[in-house]
Amino acid sequence: MVSQDQQSEAFGLFGSVTYELSNQLSVTGGIRYNNDSRDFVVVRSQDTQFPTFLQNPLGTVARSVSDDTITWDASATYEVSDDVNIYARIARGYRAPSIQGRILFPPATATPLEDGVSVADSETITSYEAGIKSKLLDGRGRFNLSTFLYNLNDAQLTAVGGDVNANRAINAKNVRGYGFEMDAEFAPTDQLTLTTSLSYNNTEIRDENLTSAACGATRVDTFPDVSLCTILDPIVIPAAPFSAAIVSIDGNSLPQAPKWIVNWTARYGVPVGDGEVYLFTDWAYRSQINFFLYESVEFQDRKLLEGGARLGYKTDRYEIAGFVRNLTNDTSAVSGIDFNNLTAMVNEPRIWGIEAGIKW
Repeated sequence: MVSQDQQSEAFGLFGSVTYELSNQLSVTGGIRYNNDSRDFVVVRSQDTQFPTFLQNPLGTVARSVSDDTITWDASATYEVSDDVNIYARIARGYRAPSIQGRILFPPATATPLEDGVSVADSETITSYEAGIKSKLLDGRGRFNLSTFLYNLNDAQLTAVGGDVNANRAINAKNVRGYGFEMDAEFAPTDQLTLTTSLSYNNTEIRDENLTSAACGATRVDTFPDVSLCTILDPIVIPAAPFSAAIVSIDGNSLPQAPKWIVNWTARYGVPVGDGEVYLFTDWAYRSQINFFLYESVEFQDRKLLEGGARLGYKTDRYEIAGFVRNLTNDTSAVSGIDFNNLTAMVNEPRIWGIEAGIKW
């Protein structure tokens, strides 16, 4: 049986100021003092309803963490015209230290130093951003574009799964990310509205000494030193019976972080009676993702493309519509379980439906 209790306290003091250097140029600066503390207590005792080999009574285990730091930001905005602004911003951020108490299934040989309670130190980030915001075509369109770069030091990452079905908090020396984001809207007529967004996000874990357990159990029956999944990272410690391979994750991207994301929509409406008949469609695309900190052939998905459509009639009081989601019936894995098998969760299948609503 496991009983856990975590208490957190946070104190902050902050202020900001904006100053107009001219009718077109303004600058903003802010500063914040942060003070955080956490206390964690867990008691694990023998449970007669649970298999003995999955237990290791440790009594009471306690962890305490605390930190304080200064964060800040500075930005400038320049009004090129009534319809165009450009801006730039630099900022330093912070995340307090954290405690992860996933100890339900600890290693059978756990000691007080390996009791399943993991601690991650504070992380800090320095980010840079610049961009443009604009209105076009007499208000019928808008276009926004920004670029960014960030360095995340002592990044708090979560290593999940593995042969002990663990959830551990770890620190990476550095994670770097850079890319751009664009969004636009255009209404060529009063009836038709088009929107789109596009982003590129490149992330990289940069820590030559950082490792993680790969997919959980090994093929004990036939190949006791071979992992269930096809590992793509350098192996530091080979897999063994009931023990996952330990791999280097230096250079990997963050999990669930596609490089490319695209969204677009279209809506066309025609006035009819007291309301409007409309047709709406929306689409979303993302490129390849990895499910975990390590990389393998099985626990990733190359791409996902989902679209939907909706045809309806609406007034100020009621609406009725037919819809379809995942129009192309795309099947893509979105996450996985690497405990002792090759398990993936996939997106929702194609769904058809009718919806009606009324406002009282």
